[in-house]
Amino acid sequence: MQNTHLRTYVKKHPDNKMAWYLLGKEYLGEGQEAKANYCFQQAGEVYEAFERSKAPADIWVDYQEKLVEMAEQKEKKHRVRKMWLTLLMLLVLAGLPPADAPGFNRDAVDTLASALDSTDDTTERGSGENGRDSSAVTHSNVFTAGTFGGGNQGEVALAAAWSGSGPKVETSAVLGMQASGNWSLWKRNMPVKYIVQTNGSGKLVAQSYDAKQCNCEPPEVSVEIKKLAQAWIVKQESAAALSSAMITYKKQNGSWPKSVAQLARPFPNNILGETAPGMTQMFPALLSLHQKGQMEQGKNTAEGTGENLDYPQGKNAAFVDTLGGKPFLLDRLEIIVDKKQHRLALISGNTIIRNYEVGLGGDRTPEGSFVISDKVVNPNGRSNGEFGSRGMQLSDTNYAIHGTNEPNSIGLDESLGCVRMSTEDVEELFALAPQGTSVRIGKDLLPETAVVPETKDRYRYTLVPKQNNPNKTYHWLN
Repeated sequence: MQNTHLRTYVKKHPDNKMAWYLLGKEYLGEGQEAKANYCFQQAGEVYEAFERSKAPADIWVDYQEKLVEMAEQKEKKHRVRKMWLTLLMLLVLAGLPPADAPGFNRDAVDTLASALDSTDDTTERGSGENGRDSSAVTHSNVFTAGTFGGGNQGEVALAAAWSGSGPKVETSAVLGMQASGNWSLWKRNMPVKYIVQTNGSGKLVAQSYDAKQCNCEPPEVSVEIKKLAQAWIVKQESAAALSSAMITYKKQNGSWPKSVAQLARPFPNNILGETAPGMTQMFPALLSLHQKGQMEQGKNTAEGTGENLDYPQGKNAAFVDTLGGKPFLLDRLEIIVDKKQHRLALISGNTIIRNYEVGLGGDRTPEGSFVISDKVVNPNGRSNGEFGSRGMQLSDTNYAIHGTNEPNSIGLDESLGCVRMSTEDVEELFALAPQGTSVRIGKDLLPETAVVPETKDRYRYTLVPKQNNPNKTYHWLN
């Protein structure tokens, strides 16, 4: 990127050694070593701290106070402070490499430059007793998730958690999704990677809970935060299923549904085959977001969700525990079947929510795009027949995703073309994927890594009555 913004900032704040250091890194990346060395000389002890040793996890606290003191533009002070400290924290927690090594986070500098160039008018938040913010905290624990691995250390999610903390939020926690190629793996046991908090003096502090990441011995995550994190993960899955069902209803009827009950009807109107706890409470918030066109807008990551939060109140406060006040899994659910890996994944954007092992039919399993047209419980009146306890027909074809009474065929090419799943897997997928879910079948589409919860952590639901179809005998190509 052009370093114009940093040069301008350094001119205005010549005493800001962190700014000199970052400008030097920019010049170094452009091959201008002389200019870089001059900047590093101006950076003094900041350069020494980051280049000569692995900085301990709490070193950024000292710099925090310095940077705050140096911020002279009062109308921008709040935003500049948060974004500078976010970048500083990223550099420290990631263990910055030597000056001539790759890996300097240019995205963070871009974010900083945008913040410095912004003309938004912001003011310092008021302080009450002991320096704490006097405004009411809307929600004390807010969660998001970021991808860790493959060169990604959750920087975007951490930056959003940092900028999203403050007057309205006391604690922002970043959960860690595993990276697998271009995919992020969503799991029920995602660990807490970072927590950003407002301390007793009203200042933001951060703690890394990854020993390798922070080069430290982190404390234990509290039991309360772990429980809240698990509940948040479950809630996001339910929200994704409900939101996708609402989209199907809109396409079928030309208007948005007025209640969950309109989605969960007997066959063949069972868009949502099962309901999950909390769906009724989150329905108004999701409906409002859909009506305003605020769903399915970009990747389902924390990027861009930290600033200027407007947390909903009353009946629309369902996602007040989610950074940005929206569901994390914004993109409509889809199903991908990988014939080479024998995997079936339920995805939202670039996030794999589930990745099951399945049985296929080799060349007899068609490739292409389909949608789930029928969702049937106990196809042909039997739960232990050749189609198992659940069946999901693919468009107007004789192919389906269904259970099987031949569990040993999972992972093999023994079907006549259908996708076979184990009982637990197909029943969970049936609950999560509504009618209208798109299905794409091909090769080399998914990672081999399974993403399947333990039995005790499976998606919990209540089956909608009368989802069988006694008036039809299915002749799927099992």
